[in-house]
Amino acid sequence: MAESKKLLKILCIHGYRQNAKSFSEKTGSFRKIMKKYADLVYITAPHRVPPGNLGSAAWTSKPSSENGEASENTGDVESSGKSLDERGWWFTREDDYFKSTDFSNISKGFDTSVEMIIKILEDKNSQGFDGIIGFSQGACLVSILCMMQQMENKNWFKFAILFSGFKSPSSNHDKYYNQKITLPSLHVYGDSDQIIVHERSEELMSVFDNPKTLRHPGGHFVPASAPHKKVYTDFLEEMIQYGTST
Repeated sequence: MAESKKLLKILCIHGYRQNAKSFSEKTGSFRKIMKKYADLVYITAPHRVPPGNLGSAAWTSKPSSENGEASENTGDVESSGKSLDERGWWFTREDDYFKSTDFSNISKGFDTSVEMIIKILEDKNSQGFDGIIGFSQGACLVSILCMMQQMENKNWFKFAILFSGFKSPSSNHDKYYNQKITLPSLHVYGDSDQIIVHERSEELMSVFDNPKTLRHPGGHFVPASAPHKKVYTDFLEEMIQYGTST
């Protein structure tokens, strides 16, 4: 990519029990790949997770070394509970608890989070966003935002990258999966992910029309080693071309 080209602006939505700072820190290797292509804007969810509330991130799948590289370059895991400011985008139980397998009609705090994100997306002073990234619970939320944009004929972003995504367990959100999402998308998930098993990420991916895929052998993290770099850069180059033609 030529240096004179404008960087893409991408909004980043963290996972459950993370915040903007922790997600940014844990995606350091990924940010290095992206820096020539995009400006990543990390935001924090409005809801605090009560102390001791482990939910879907009760344990993590630590990335292992791949192709002889240092493990810090292979990916970034979801929060293991050490953060002092753990946040969530919504809860699946009334006692402020989230679990991706809590299938019910509860989505406490969801509307507040969506309103906050839409306000950011529509802020005229921000000059808009080209894309959106989500990890785990954040990826689930991103999938819903993609359909909201389509249903409401908005122009919040032109592409999405979803890491360890899954369909929302709340029946309140079923309406967002009833038709194909036409937005260009890249879906990244691991065969060894035991928090969000790969079948659930594939189920979400099937809702998208002509999705791009990066399936890796690892677990619940953002992969960023050499074999993954080309997938990201190729997708971003395609989105740059897509943006200039629309």
